[in-house]
Amino acid sequence: MNLVIYGSGKMAEYICFCMINDSAYRVVAFCVDDAYLPPAGSKLMGIPVMGFEQVIRENSPEETRFHIAIGRNTARKAIFDKVQEAGYGCASYVSSKASIWHDLVIGRNVFIDQCCDIQPFVQVGDNCMLIGARIGHHCTIEDHVLLSGNTLAGNVTIGEGSFLGINSAVKEDITIGAYNIIGASVFISKNTPDCTMTSSPKDLFRTGDSSRFTLFNKTKQV
Repeated sequence: MNLVIYGSGKMAEYICFCMINDSAYRVVAFCVDDAYLPPAGSKLMGIPVMGFEQVIRENSPEETRFHIAIGRNTARKAIFDKVQEAGYGCASYVSSKASIWHDLVIGRNVFIDQCCDIQPFVQVGDNCMLIGARIGHHCTIEDHVLLSGNTLAGNVTIGEGSFLGINSAVKEDITIGAYNIIGASVFISKNTPDCTMTSSPKDLFRTGDSSRFTLFNKTKQV
């Protein structure tokens, strides 16, 4: 099966490397929005870089899958929706070096890297990125989430569109609301409402409204 990597940044290079060396997919192109298309003939890692319209013109949905390799949740969601509307499926990737159990349930366009450690009874929704995450038993990760180097205790739910920064941790039986931003090294010990930003600069714990950031504003299109 052919694979198109949507994106051309460092994350796209990293995911392309994983797909080439640790999956059955054959990477045939990097894809970017037509407005950001480089000069004709451009390549990345020796692979052609194409605009979206060219990709779908030259690659059939029956033979091609996309993987959206973009870290920003709202941008990844917008492209995920566009790819689905064009009739193409999305490939997921779970590293062969990750520590997982056979009952792991994942959605479409999920990326789980080699440093993840995931216990039983875990569900991961569509379009999620898990980078170096430790996930306790009975956790639920909803759609369009990015976890980066953090720890979830057992029976935690992470709401749609949320981002958890490096070295953050969540206590057992906690629900993180949708569109949350959890800063680096923050420990969450109680439920959070939707659109909450939680940070801990200089050991001063603060919370705020994440919806004022375009990065996580669910009402804005990217």
